[in-house]
Amino acid sequence: MLTSNRGIGQTPACTSLTGSTEAVCLEHMSFPLVEGDTAYTLKEEGTLSGESKHSKKRIISNPRVPVLAPDGKPLMPTKASRTRRWIKEGKAKPIRTKLGIFAVQLMEKPSGRTKQPIVVGMDPGSKYTGIAAVSKKEILCGCNLELPDYIKQRMDKRRELRRNRRHHKCRRRECRFLNRTGHKIAPSILARKQLELRAVKELAEIYPISEVVMEDVAFDHRNKRYGKFFSQVEIGKKWLLTELKKIASVELFRGWETSVRRKKLGLKKESRKEIRTPEAHVNDAIALCSLALGDIKLTSFCFDIVRRPKYSRRKLHLEQPAKGGVRRQYGGTTTPFVFRKGDYVEASQGKKIVRGWVSGYTKQLISVSDFDWKRLGRFVIIKVRLLERNSGLLLRVKEVKEGGFLPRLKSWVPSA
Repeated sequence: MLTSNRGIGQTPACTSLTGSTEAVCLEHMSFPLVEGDTAYTLKEEGTLSGESKHSKKRIISNPRVPVLAPDGKPLMPTKASRTRRWIKEGKAKPIRTKLGIFAVQLMEKPSGRTKQPIVVGMDPGSKYTGIAAVSKKEILCGCNLELPDYIKQRMDKRRELRRNRRHHKCRRRECRFLNRTGHKIAPSILARKQLELRAVKELAEIYPISEVVMEDVAFDHRNKRYGKFFSQVEIGKKWLLTELKKIASVELFRGWETSVRRKKLGLKKESRKEIRTPEAHVNDAIALCSLALGDIKLTSFCFDIVRRPKYSRRKLHLEQPAKGGVRRQYGGTTTPFVFRKGDYVEASQGKKIVRGWVSGYTKQLISVSDFDWKRLGRFVIIKVRLLERNSGLLLRVKEVKEGGFLPRLKSWVPSA
């Protein structure tokens, strides 16, 4: 039976303000870890519950570590040195969120619950969105969301296959014409807004968010010929605002206000949207937070790229039949093995060792893909080890290709 050591992940995209980036690994049964690897064992990995067997000698040093009360409610973040002392004395236990952020949960009643304003800024776009959590004294974290842009093409293909099945002797569903109920939001827009909402919810679980600020997407419907009476962008924005108001109060700012504030803070702006650096989108999110908080202190912060796994959920079979006209079943998240599509695994083939996400399978092989969902190879089932269950999110910092770990992303210090 395949053994798995869940919770073995790469060091997050940050470095200590004190210059220490060491982490002690736990012992496990197979696959020796390379230098720079961080081990942590969590029950229900990716959630905010469960026991941890993290080493008490040293922990990962974040610029500011989120703190949770014993009841799970977020408190104000604290210094890494203090969290190391808490873990050593048994006053707190380490946890890790689905966004890969290291945090601690207190085992005893906190001395106080006084909270300072923490604002989440969101710079939405059609393909990329920047998100940052900021207080007056610290930039806590930031990430670029790479929004899904394949929903429409997949729905068109699904419609084509469904209509073809009506002429074959196979499983199909009847035509449905009167099932258009609920909100009239396009699925492609909904998928993007759901990812943005998911990121804010994950941050709200570890930070006491007081306000969410977002750049307003404005359009002149009256005078423009296109989109004169209808705009899916506006519908998606209204849906997102409704959901965000359930988390905290929401404030909108215009694009020119963001630009003026960003230049006043001395932050760079990258013209190429696809660049995976904070200058592309996160700096705008920081400027939005500054509009709500006033003067803020620019500090180093953890940065990462986040996207969704690109696996098929409801595809019944392959598009091209195999020999004999047989179409193998395809789609869904389950496999005949212990793995599911989207699981984070480590696979070896000779001297080749990679870490990626399960993207497919055959009778004896598991397909492992990288962060961009390009297949790294097919590996025998006994050479694949489960690290983390599918959380619905991919983190760039976890990607490991042949030859060792990718260069660790350091804490980003905003610069002019």
